[in-house]
Amino acid sequence: MEYIDFHSWPRKEHFRFFSGLSFPFYGVTLSLDVTNLRSYVKAHGLSFYYALIYATLTAMNGLPDFLYKIRGDRIVRHDRLHPSFVVLDEDTHLIKIVNVPLDGTMEAFCRRAEEQVLTQKEPFPDAQQENRDDLVYISCTPWFSFTSLSNEMDCDPDDSIPRITWGKYEERNGRLILPYAVQLNHRLLDGWHVA
Repeated sequence: MEYIDFHSWPRKEHFRFFSGLSFPFYGVTLSLDVTNLRSYVKAHGLSFYYALIYATLTAMNGLPDFLYKIRGDRIVRHDRLHPSFVVLDEDTHLIKIVNVPLDGTMEAFCRRAEEQVLTQKEPFPDAQQENRDDLVYISCTPWFSFTSLSNEMDCDPDDSIPRITWGKYEERNGRLILPYAVQLNHRLLDGWHVA
C-alpha cells in the first residue's frame, strides 16, 4: 500500500467535484453473460459462486483505479483487493461473512474459499479483518433475478469499498444471463471502470 500524492493525481479534480455530495455513490445493474464461466466450472467441478468471486476480483485488480481507497484526507493505493463474501447457513438461513485472500489460480481460490467457509464458526470476521479497506463486499441472491439493487451501508462519503451482488442466472436465447449489480464511490470510479 502506498499513499498517493494528491496534487499530482490525475483524478484530483473529479475527486473534488464529487466530494461536494453527501452521497457520492452510484450503482448500476447490468446483465452479465456467464455461459462460458458456467461451462468451465461445471467441467472442472468448481463452485460457480467462488469462481465468479475470483473472476470479479481478478478484473478489479487489473484496473488500477479500483485499488484506490479514501482514508480521511488521504488517498491510498493498495497492491491488491480481496473478497469479503456472504454465504448462507442452510439450516438457520442466517448469513456468514467470509474473507479469503485472492491469490493463485481459480481452482486454488475455490478450494481455499470452501475450506474457510467450513472452518469459520463465527458469523462475522473479527473487527480487525472487517475494518480493512482492501476488500470488496460480495453477495448473491441465487433464489431470484433482479433489475435493480441497493446495499446496506453507512452514508460515509469516505466509504470506498465496492459492493457487488448478483442474482439468479436465467437462460435467454441459449445463453446464461446473470443480473450483476455494482455499487461504487464516484469520487474514485466512473462508469467506464464498471464497463
